Parts: sequence; C-alpha cells; structure tokens
Amino acid sequence: MGWFTPLLRPTGLTPRMTAEEQANSNIELGRLSRESELGPVLDNIAVPVRYVVASGTSLGSRGDEQERIRAGLDAVTARNANIRVSAKVSSNHGAIVRKDYQAIAGAVREVAALDRGGR
Repeated sequence: MGWFTPLLRPTGLTPRMTAEEQANSNIELGRLSRESELGPVLDNIAVPVRYVVASGTSLGSRGDEQERIRAGLDAVTARNANIRVSAKVSSNHGAIVRKDYQAIAGAVREVAALDRGGR
C-alpha cells in the first residue's frame, strides 16, 4: 500500500507518514502495549478511569489477536479499583468515536458523577 497511501493523504484517511514510519510506529506501539510495560503504569493510576472497549476486529489484526489484548484489561481492573470498563461496544477502535459516542459520553458522565460525589 506504500504507493497508494500518498494519494489518500489529502483526504485525511491515511497518516502523513511513510510506510516505513507507520511500520516503526506500530512496532513501537506493540512494545509499549505489552502488559510488562503498560501494567505498572496502569497499576499506579490514582484517579477514576473508565474504558469504553471496542469489540470489533481491526484492519490488520490476525485471528483473536485483538480479543487477547482486550482480555488483559480484566487483570488491570482487578488490581486497580480506579480503573473500570464502562461499556463494551461492537465497533472497532477506528470507528468507536463515530459510532459509539453515546457510550463514551456515558463513561465521561460516570467519572464526572464520582467527582461531584466528593471524590
């Protein structure tokens, strides 16, 4: 897709990176998303956090790859009471804001209600 991507850049449908930059970015994101890297950061969160979890498959995913990543969230929520899943929606991560904005608004309201409650 390297030759096709520059043609789509003016539409805003593709990143303004070369194919190599995109690949390197995805590799780095994969490393940072590992439980060994991200777990300690999430364990130290001391404020209320709500997730809206996408359950759809994403472009480039293989097999149950996305679901295995999402399953790691269960361990995090068990270790840190500040982190909870507010909703699990059918969209994938690329469409969640467009299709499931109501679930996102609900998560924001949930945290705001905690703040009004004296937290």
